[in-house]
Amino acid sequence: MDFLYKMSRQLKIAIIEDEPISRAYLKNLIEQTGFEHQIIEELDSVSDALVFFSKNPDLDLIFMDIHLGDGTCFDILNTVGIEKPIIFCTTFDTYAVQAFKYNSIDYILKPAKLDDIKDALKKYWSFKKSDEDDYLIRMDKMMGSFVSPNYKKRFLIRKNNKLMLTDVNNVICFYSEGGNTFLTEKSGTSHAVDFTLEKLEELLDPNNFFRINRKMMISIDEIHSVEDYFNNRLKIKLQNRIDLDLVVSRNRVKHFKNWLKGVS
Repeated sequence: MDFLYKMSRQLKIAIIEDEPISRAYLKNLIEQTGFEHQIIEELDSVSDALVFFSKNPDLDLIFMDIHLGDGTCFDILNTVGIEKPIIFCTTFDTYAVQAFKYNSIDYILKPAKLDDIKDALKKYWSFKKSDEDDYLIRMDKMMGSFVSPNYKKRFLIRKNNKLMLTDVNNVICFYSEGGNTFLTEKSGTSHAVDFTLEKLEELLDPNNFFRINRKMMISIDEIHSVEDYFNNRLKIKLQNRIDLDLVVSRNRVKHFKNWLKGVS
């Protein structure tokens, strides 16, 4: 018996079929294949399927009929983004091309035979194992070449004719003005630094600092609130009230929101 039958984890399956006899017949065929599996949901309508998939269920594979009592499976697929692989089981051969525009791994005509279901499940595991192997190879390469970034932790600034160090955690923001770049400390005091904002984007941890527009970069720890602003922009209020125009430019709004959520 090859590796396809040795998968230790149960295959979680959802069945979308509006005919009870066809659904029972399909479940019996799946059982006969010998694959470890669990039928986690049986659905017989578009409306029930939309509710089910909107909850992001934990499953691996979907068996799906084309025609349902209140529409077609494409009403589901065009409404809810389903990324799980699908095995279509239907009486009609006219939808094959349309079906394969989605995450289809097989298209079986009714009445299905045991070998049809077995071959479709083998195909699923083949794809699954290929994906897992590719993922492990990519991870090995990434870990082998991974070097922890050495982000800048402090800045040399001038205070009262003295050179002093300020920790990056003490910085509210960086901004450019009159061809110079300044950092603003939590005390509200600003000091010139010898870096452009472009260079600071390279030197600072991108998880902590974001350039909201051409002239301003802020610390995530200092954000107090964000509100809508005219022309599809956003306005930021910081923990420390400083007299600076903190507006996220329109072309950076999407990236800024992802940054706040911790999404790359």
